[in-house]
Amino acid sequence: MSTALTTVDQENVALVRRVTDAVNARRYDDMDELFAPNFVDHNPAWNVDSLQALKGLLAVAQEALDFRAGLDALYAADGGRVVMQITFTGRHVAPIFGIHPTGLPVSWTSIEVYRLENHKIVERWVQADTTGLMRQVGVLMPE
Repeated sequence: MSTALTTVDQENVALVRRVTDAVNARRYDDMDELFAPNFVDHNPAWNVDSLQALKGLLAVAQEALDFRAGLDALYAADGGRVVMQITFTGRHVAPIFGIHPTGLPVSWTSIEVYRLENHKIVERWVQADTTGLMRQVGVLMPE
């Protein structure tokens, strides 16, 4: 059985990599050409119902946490999907989660699965360590 990537797989991986590049450069409008108009986000931690909402969330989070996304792994999967493992690193420099900035470093991880059709991202699933991030900035958690 061959493990070689098809041209479509390679293109899909390159397209998803461009999402991370746009986020790290804070060029959110560059994401417009990467996502389909009917994009659906499946992230249990945030209420994102459109690309515009996702870009707004990213802008607020980057303003508060001054983070960069580091790709730990990025690979093609079955069914036009791309899987990304990310470690975010930053510093808490503005209010987030109702907590004033601490200036402390923060880091958290995320596994994201993107589904693409016709060279556009149509769906994304996210499992991120949002609870760990909240603890780092000082959100009181139930015992």
